[in-house]
Amino acid sequence: MKIFKNVLAPLFCLSLIPVVLAADSDLESHPGYVDFSTLTAIAATEPTVEISLKTPLLKMITNLIRNQDEEAADFISKLIRVTVNVFESDDIDVGQVASSMSAMAEDLDAAGWDRVVRVREDESHVDIYFRLAADADVIYGIAIMVAEPGETVLVNIVGDISTDDISALGRRFQLDELIDLEVADN
Repeated sequence: MKIFKNVLAPLFCLSLIPVVLAADSDLESHPGYVDFSTLTAIAATEPTVEISLKTPLLKMITNLIRNQDEEAADFISKLIRVTVNVFESDDIDVGQVASSMSAMAEDLDAAGWDRVVRVREDESHVDIYFRLAADADVIYGIAIMVAEPGETVLVNIVGDISTDDISALGRRFQLDELIDLEVADN
């Protein structure tokens, strides 16, 4: 048992590093992934809210809720990563964040993302993007960027989400705008 603790356990942990690195590499090459590191660096502060749900935890959530809500479980099972970062500080330079958001928005436009919301009001800047499959039956990713005085919010949802999945969630939570996304059966 002592050999396991002192020698084999560390070797086992080291052997997992390539698997973890490969998973991150797969995520970064997924069409729904957005690297927000430029924007998080500008915030220059720790996030007040940080959510990072990776595949293993999303699978666990799926298994926990499957008996209570099959539609929600099916939706969550298709997600690869959910990342939310909220930075709250009056020291954040909203102009600098907004300028970087605009550059990132140009990059998303060039990469084939579809801007679904753009708000420029006073010092508030909001961009919401969807990355759709060529036939628009799957959403690979959702990117949300918000900059306003005192708060910056960055959200990236990565997965292979169908419009039927979103409309099912709309029915579940009685959100008519999402229900209307349902694709008609052929």
